[in-house]
Amino acid sequence: MPSLLCSRESTAFSAAFATNFATGDRGGPPPRTELELGAVRLTVLRCPAPPAASAAPISSASRTPFASLAPATPGARRPARSGGPQTWRLVLVSDGPLTLGPGPGATRLDPGHLVLWDPGEPFDPVAADRARPPRALVLHLPGTALSVPHQALRGLVARPISSEAGPAALLARFLEGLAGPGATVETRQAAWLGRAAVDLAVAFLSSVTDPRDDAAPRPRRVALLGEIRSYVERHLGDPDLSPKAIAAAHHISVRYLHHLFRQDGQTVGGFVRERRLERCRADLTDPCLAGQSMAVIRARWGFHDAAVFNRAFKKEYGITPGEYRRRAGVAAGAR
Repeated sequence: MPSLLCSRESTAFSAAFATNFATGDRGGPPPRTELELGAVRLTVLRCPAPPAASAAPISSASRTPFASLAPATPGARRPARSGGPQTWRLVLVSDGPLTLGPGPGATRLDPGHLVLWDPGEPFDPVAADRARPPRALVLHLPGTALSVPHQALRGLVARPISSEAGPAALLARFLEGLAGPGATVETRQAAWLGRAAVDLAVAFLSSVTDPRDDAAPRPRRVALLGEIRSYVERHLGDPDLSPKAIAAAHHISVRYLHHLFRQDGQTVGGFVRERRLERCRADLTDPCLAGQSMAVIRARWGFHDAAVFNRAFKKEYGITPGEYRRRAGVAAGAR
């Protein structure tokens, strides 16, 4: 039986307002299908069944792949950057079967399945059964926020996993709760819920990593990389945070530090910059910090040069930090 292309509505959650993330009443406005949670985003995919009279198959030319989505900015989307940090998709199917990926090698997912999708692979979700319109929740996770090594993540790609028990069940219930009827998320809560989503996702992904992937000497390298990332997160505001300081704190050479990050497809400087920019981005949209100036916010996270910060922010998010704050609807303090 021919499959039906999944779609999502374009209405996005605005970080400046409390928003219901529910299906809404019949006859009312279209339901919101995206929710920004700080560094991560939750998207609802729906694949409506066609009318009974419509039996014509959907041609491959009419299929539009679901584009790779990076963390959203108010009113703008960041363009994809070759070689830059990537966004992983963690998909939970809640209703109806669907398939992911192009052609005969597509992965079939049934209700209750969780699956991780590689940022570099075509997504292309389609309904697998016209009689059962599917619904799926997609958690978009920036690679820099995940402490699981990317090599281990790629070993989990396209593997449907049941969400009936363990960390998978906890993650699934959390996502369903966020997308359930009556769920309301206020701006000041969004970033906290995003961190909870990342932690639950890491717990789930770690629980299904093949133990054989941890054969020596890899376990120490994996654990060390996790420790280094946690250290960086705790010291983002330190202007003296550098590869030399990070290496010294972990009693390793600078050369080995760079090797650890290269093995995981990253650079030390890139990881530090990404995390600092994300903390600044979150603070710029926090109404509780509306009275704080741009200088205070950027300095808090290690940017002491305004020009360097502005260039880095615009390169990462496509607009200046001041414009980003204005689009988020947060009244800014003095620059």
